[in-house]
Amino acid sequence: MSSAFEIARIAQEAKDRHNLSDIVGRYTTLKRRGTHELVGLCPFHDERTPSFEVNDAKAVYHCWGCGASGDAITFLMERCGMRFVDAVRSLDSDAFPIVSPEDRAKRQRLNREAAQERIDRARSIWSAARAPAGTAAEVYLRRARGLSLDLPATVRFAMTPRWRNMETGEVGRDVPAVVCAMQDHDAEVVAVQCVFLEAGGRRKYSRRRADGAPAKAKLTFGQTAGSAFRAAEGNTAELVLCEGPEDALTLAQELPGRAVWASCGTDLLWQVAIPPRFSLITLAGDNNEPGRAAVAKAAEVYQLHGLRVRTMFPDPQFKDFNDQLRGVC
Repeated sequence: MSSAFEIARIAQEAKDRHNLSDIVGRYTTLKRRGTHELVGLCPFHDERTPSFEVNDAKAVYHCWGCGASGDAITFLMERCGMRFVDAVRSLDSDAFPIVSPEDRAKRQRLNREAAQERIDRARSIWSAARAPAGTAAEVYLRRARGLSLDLPATVRFAMTPRWRNMETGEVGRDVPAVVCAMQDHDAEVVAVQCVFLEAGGRRKYSRRRADGAPAKAKLTFGQTAGSAFRAAEGNTAELVLCEGPEDALTLAQELPGRAVWASCGTDLLWQVAIPPRFSLITLAGDNNEPGRAAVAKAAEVYQLHGLRVRTMFPDPQFKDFNDQLRGVC
């Protein structure tokens, strides 16, 4: 089991000791809304109408105003300016109210059960998907994304619902999607990221929701922490690690022979379980503030456990590596 996986486990145990609302509540007033959710004014930007939500059951927060989101560690790093290791130490101390051992054990059991349900759902999506040749997925990756490499077996195509309500069982209509397998440290598929497409694969799904907000073009299902989309396995001790699948495929094409993986999430970049065959991690980040912050956080984590770390970014005029490949500023 990799040291990075151990870091994720230690961090998770530290987070499990507290209710997220007890941490966030030090910086903003929260009012309960439902069994597990609380809402308040965002501690990251000025606002008059509360748009900041905290979910203690899922141990995550999200602001619908500025987009801030994450877990307890992310909150302490971004709100309090802590380094990753200091945030974990803070959670491992008595600085915040501690959940009782009984409640903690119950939460961990429920989390395990929920995680297995998510994994089963992801594997169901993956099993129903097929090879991308001749599908809208191939059109999107070849024409819209400018990729010419042989697509790996971790990429498939599916007609799949664009949204799911896990509580009610309701699902949206089927739309075409690129389905990217995310594998754990044992190379088992434990999650998938779906990139939803317009008909024919001309571009990513670009519709709007009923409230006028853009609909999400990407959704991830399954157990994401510790897993990654493997665009190329490589034959060296170096692993190139980036955020999104399009960038991973781009870098796999442009850096033949190297292993290239994607965390499929900005805040997941530091959580990938790194197999012992890799001794050098090259973090390939996006050219924006969240991307650079994610790289800095991941670099700290991987260096803590003896891995050599390098960083790389697209040329300044481009947001990500696929934009650079296509010359899109």
